[in-house]
Amino acid sequence: MPPVQVPRLLAGAAAWSWRVLVVSAALALAVVVLIRLYVVVVPVVLALFLAAILEPAAAWLRAHRWRPAPAAATVFIGSLAVVVVVFSWIGTNVAREFGDVGDEVARAVADVKDWAQGEPLNLSAQRVDELEADIREAARAAVGGLAKQAAGQARVAGEVLGGLALLLFTLFFVLKDGAKIADWARERVPQRSRDDVVEVTRRARFIMRQYLVATAATGLIDGVLIGLALWALGVPLVLPLAVLTFMGGFIPILGATVAGLIAALVALVTSGFVTALLVVAATVAVQQIEGNLLQPFILERAMRLHALVTVLAVGAGIVIGGLLGAFLAVPLVAIAVSGGSHFRQKHLATVGGEGALAPEVPPPEAERTP
Repeated sequence: MPPVQVPRLLAGAAAWSWRVLVVSAALALAVVVLIRLYVVVVPVVLALFLAAILEPAAAWLRAHRWRPAPAAATVFIGSLAVVVVVFSWIGTNVAREFGDVGDEVARAVADVKDWAQGEPLNLSAQRVDELEADIREAARAAVGGLAKQAAGQARVAGEVLGGLALLLFTLFFVLKDGAKIADWARERVPQRSRDDVVEVTRRARFIMRQYLVATAATGLIDGVLIGLALWALGVPLVLPLAVLTFMGGFIPILGATVAGLIAALVALVTSGFVTALLVVAATVAVQQIEGNLLQPFILERAMRLHALVTVLAVGAGIVIGGLLGAFLAVPLVAIAVSGGSHFRQKHLATVGGEGALAPEVPPPEAERTP
């Protein structure tokens, strides 16, 4: 019986298919392992992001004849002090303004009770009191359920505290011994792949730094604009809502929307329906400014990702890791794209192609600190 002749197209598709399946299985296994070790992986990744921002300051001190340990300690302790002072200041202002909000909420509840006794509901005062008692009981039960749930999740609280300690520990030693760690890792990479690993690592550090700077700049502008709008409309809790908007900027697309909804809810409770609509309008206007001006000129330029890719990355990040996954998804995808671009450029240069692209990130000299 003559051998079966497999069409070249089918043979090529089969060859590609089993390779794709093997690579996909390896990637899936790596993702599963990383998810299982999230208590260790997440703090280390966040520490690397923070180190990408703080390293230039430590390098500047070392360039001025500081020893690595004092330079790292100064930057580390100084950064912690700034964070503690900022959050303490915010907490003080929030506590002061919450008293006013409580009075406004009580006034709003009284207005709702008066409205329920008039047209079109025409409820009796007794029925309104019964409904209020039912709502209070439901709220009390919900709070009790949350307390029980929190008590049952002591392990999660321990993981959070342990992760925070690991983050700070890793951050300090990356600031102190980052160059030594990089040299140690580079020496253990095969010679033929060493240059590629160094280049991809350099690009990853550059993208992490650019992402945090660009996101912080975008969030700061959003927070200032929303804060000015809330101040002009007389909405309380201007500072915490502006800070919430700033922090929401670190979750692309979704963060600003959620912060705007919370601001509108506060305006509805404290200042009425019309003010809440004006807050919604201000939020939409700020989002248009962000989407049409800030994102193209700041964030997208730093990430070099299409808006659709950003949306898909954020969605996948939320499914896999919640809000933290949404924060990490965009820079991780950008790092993967930049790494693939490096190998594509290397291949084009090897085969002598004329379509070789210019580097997407500045050369190493652009990252050196004075």
